[in-house]
Amino acid sequence: MLIAVVPNQAKTENVELAREVCQRLSRRGANVRVVCAEKSLPTAAQLAEALNGCDTVVAIGGDGTIMHVAKAAGSLGLSVLGINGGHVGFLAGMEPDELDKLDQLLSDEYAVESRNLLQVTVHTATGDQTLLAMNEVVIARGSLSRLVDVTVHSGEFEVLTCRGDGVIVATPTGSTAYSLSAGGPVVDPDVWCLLLTPVCPHSLDSRSRVLPHDIVLTLQAVTADGNPAFITIDGEQNIPLAPTDTVEVCISEKAVHLINLTDTDFYEKLRYKLLDRR
Repeated sequence: MLIAVVPNQAKTENVELAREVCQRLSRRGANVRVVCAEKSLPTAAQLAEALNGCDTVVAIGGDGTIMHVAKAAGSLGLSVLGINGGHVGFLAGMEPDELDKLDQLLSDEYAVESRNLLQVTVHTATGDQTLLAMNEVVIARGSLSRLVDVTVHSGEFEVLTCRGDGVIVATPTGSTAYSLSAGGPVVDPDVWCLLLTPVCPHSLDSRSRVLPHDIVLTLQAVTADGNPAFITIDGEQNIPLAPTDTVEVCISEKAVHLINLTDTDFYEKLRYKLLDRR
C-alpha cells in the first residue's frame, strides 16, 4: 500500500506530527510518499501529479488543508484521512492523540464519508473559468468597496436580491464554516442541498435559503462605488468580477471522500467542536 502524507508545513507542529505518522505507517509495512512544500501546501497541480499511483492520502493540518488536499485527491478517486493539525478540524477523521488508530487505515477498518462539491463557472468578457468548491462560494465587495448589490436567479426566477457585504453559496459541509458565522443553519452533510446566505445585508430580510440539490444559480454583483466585486472559492481562489460578469453555481457530479477512524458521528463532532469546546 502506498500512502501519501501531505502536511501543512506552515506550523512546526505539523512537521513533527507528519514525521511520527510516517514512522508509524512505515513500521507497519506501508510505503510512504511525503508530499510537501516549504512552509506551505503544494498547489493543486503539484498534488495531482504527486498523488498519482497512491492508494490513500493523509492530510495533516486544519480544515483548509484537508479541504485543499481532498479536492485534489477526489479528482483521482482517492480517499483522504485528515489529522487535525489546526484549530477546529471539523473535517478531520482523527486527532493527533489518536495515532494508534492508524492501524485501522492499513487494515481497511474505517468509514468513508462522501461530500458534495459545488461546480462554479465564472463567465467573463475574456472567457469562462470552472472551479470546484467544497465549503462555499462567496461573492463580496472588495476591501475598498462600500456595498455590493448581488442578484441571484434560478432560470428566469429571482431567488434573492441583496445589498450588503455579499452572499454565500454553501454546501452542507460548508454550513459549519463561513455560512454559520453569517447566521446560516447547520445542515447534516448527508442532506443534498445548497445554502444561500446573505452577509451583513442592509435589509430586514437576512434569512438564509435552503435550496434543492438540482438547482442552478446565476449570480451577478455590482458595487455601489464602481470598484470590482470579488468571488472567493473556499478561501483559496479570488477572482475580480465586473458588473457584466456572471457566476453559475450548481452541485458537481464530482465528490470528495473523507476517512473517519473514530466512532464519532456528525452530531457528536458538532457538540464537541462548536458547542462544548473553549
